[in-house]
Amino acid sequence: MLGQAATTAPTVHPRLALHSLSTASWPLERDLELYADLGVRCVALFVDKLTAAGPQRAVEMVRGAGLEVSQLCCPGIPLSDAGRVADEQARLLDVLDLAVELGTTCLGTTTGSAIGLSWDEAADALGRCLAPVAEAAAAKGVVVAIEQTLPVRAEIGFVHSLRDSADLAERFGLGVIMETNYCYNERGLLATVRAAGDRISRVQVSDLVPPSTVIPDRAVPGDGIIPLVAVVKAMLDAGYRAPFELEMLGPRIESEGYDAACRRGVAALSEILAAAGAAP
Repeated sequence: MLGQAATTAPTVHPRLALHSLSTASWPLERDLELYADLGVRCVALFVDKLTAAGPQRAVEMVRGAGLEVSQLCCPGIPLSDAGRVADEQARLLDVLDLAVELGTTCLGTTTGSAIGLSWDEAADALGRCLAPVAEAAAAKGVVVAIEQTLPVRAEIGFVHSLRDSADLAERFGLGVIMETNYCYNERGLLATVRAAGDRISRVQVSDLVPPSTVIPDRAVPGDGIIPLVAVVKAMLDAGYRAPFELEMLGPRIESEGYDAACRRGVAALSEILAAAGAAP
């Protein structure tokens, strides 16, 4: 039963959203219990959890819980498999319909596998494959935002820096999901953030405790080395107005337990947002 080992619910900053991948193996039903227990009112949702619950039932459950949805996220299109592109575009258009029903303005996705393609070939393919989805999304008030991935995860993406994400977003009329864990020490980060402006649709936050030898290996904010107050303040100074999403995955989170890790994470990120001067 949720909350049995907990004390009081943390104070939740109004700019905080809790990502459902922070409870990766839990079903949507249990996630909703946790959100209510913690007092979280804004969430980012991974589409597979909605699919597992039944898409329309899931929409009704999220609406019934009175939650604001920061983004709906899903895997990207495998760019190197031309035979699958049409079906994958149809999949993303179905996810877009769910995003609209949930009332979110952001559909997040990775850039997709590009194994066998050069970087430039993959970039061209990304633009072509996402064009009809981005066009349909824009007509419904939703931005399609791409998220950088690690080089070792070639099966899910080929873009591995915030700068390249922002460049491609500008080129193809997309948004960007900024994964702080992957870009916090990227060369020219502040310049990239300022240049990207409102192309940065959402910011995801977690920490890193070295040495890190597994993937993913994210930690509760404040447990590691990432200067999160400085990063958050840089985003605020650049005019970022959307939620900061707490997304924690990996053995540290699994070992501590989702309930305890999310409780600590919500409290810690709320304090970081306050310290950085985030206004509601």
